[in-house]
Amino acid sequence: METWTSHLPEILISLTSSDYSIPDNYRLGTDAYLVPSPDRQDLLFSFPVVFRLPFIEEISLPLSSSSGAVHEIIEHCKRSSKKDKVLGILYGIGTGNQGRYLANIEPCTIASSMSALASNLWRPDEENVLFSDRVRLSIRGSLPHLPLSSKNITSIRSDLGAYLSAMSDCISKVSVRQMKRGWESVLDQQHLRSELNGMGLVCFIGDGTRPARSYTRHRSWHRVAGPKDGVHIPFHCPVELSPVEVMLAGSNQTVTGLGIKRGEIFAITGSNAEGKSTLLNAIQAGADDHAPGDGREMLVTVPGGFSPDATSIELKGADLRPFFGTIPPGMTGTPESAFGQGSGSASMAFRISDSLRREPPYIVIDEDRAAQNLMVPCYMSSADIRSLASLLAEDRGWFRGTSFIIAGSGMELLIAQADRIIRLSQHQPHALFVPEYRSGLYAYYEKLAGFIPSPTSEKQGGG
Repeated sequence: METWTSHLPEILISLTSSDYSIPDNYRLGTDAYLVPSPDRQDLLFSFPVVFRLPFIEEISLPLSSSSGAVHEIIEHCKRSSKKDKVLGILYGIGTGNQGRYLANIEPCTIASSMSALASNLWRPDEENVLFSDRVRLSIRGSLPHLPLSSKNITSIRSDLGAYLSAMSDCISKVSVRQMKRGWESVLDQQHLRSELNGMGLVCFIGDGTRPARSYTRHRSWHRVAGPKDGVHIPFHCPVELSPVEVMLAGSNQTVTGLGIKRGEIFAITGSNAEGKSTLLNAIQAGADDHAPGDGREMLVTVPGGFSPDATSIELKGADLRPFFGTIPPGMTGTPESAFGQGSGSASMAFRISDSLRREPPYIVIDEDRAAQNLMVPCYMSSADIRSLASLLAEDRGWFRGTSFIIAGSGMELLIAQADRIIRLSQHQPHALFVPEYRSGLYAYYEKLAGFIPSPTSEKQGGG
């Protein structure tokens, strides 16, 4: 059966130039296609192209960090497409349906990630990579739909040829300085991340980090969201927490910041809407490499952390130890192998236990997504349930050297078990010494007790 995709090889074989070429190892129908949109108004395409970059030899940096340079090339093409009608094919400028394809030019500040993040966006990944003197890009875009015919094949070939020529010209205008800046930024992050273990750290938050995010239709998750617009208060490590000083391999700069230690319980607290979850999200995003301007370039975290939550799930042979000493009502099995619909606390207990068995470098706990009755001891809780706060106080051997990074304000008894605490106030971090926190918490609970009528007074009032 003849389709536009079946005719793509004959189109691609003619798209050659001294400045670019189509590689032979593309996979037709996978990374190379030309297909009608579902409503048959447009023709969507994507295929790999290798562009020459002779000037790249001026940058003597390791190719393992070159995703930063690829990022600069891709973002330059996105910006240029808004000014050039031919490059506008990237977002379907001639189709009348540009809104469908705006993801193609959505800015993305993720330069490199071990996770399959933002696959809908055009960004550095396995299909967009730099070689010694060339860059391979997965070129995409959309054209107005045409019925399949020899005449229209010629027309599409002409449009794609003009598009690639314009793209090649655009890429040639990316400055060496611009690419080097992105390249050095990724090298800085990768080198620093590789050094964390030797420094006894799981995370480094550089001074000047701007963790707050702005969300868009195409970047609605904190890992891929861009920097917040407007007022954005940068993070600076309080001097009382002994800032760490590090040397960056790419830019040769020395920076200071907060180091979260391997095996420690680190707590982030403060009142509502002060940025606790935002900072926690940024710590998790530190496993990715960010481009200059993202705001998180100097925040790096070792990979392999977990973020258990209290979403209820069906448990099938789940190990609920050390939190549950007996099976929760409505479930079957044993605490070592429980079956049934897990409550929020049982589901979170399983997730934490399962994470600990893998001996991760860190586990993050966000109060907003946690089971409160599993985090702290509660008056009405069964004696067979041990809270995370109780376990940290009584037996840290369960945690096998895993760091816990906790964010919350209402889980006071859990925060009180921390080794170090920062308090966010007006979105700025302040050191809060643990004895000071515990003393204030004790006084606070004493005051709260005054709101509870004594049993004696209630009996007298009711008599």
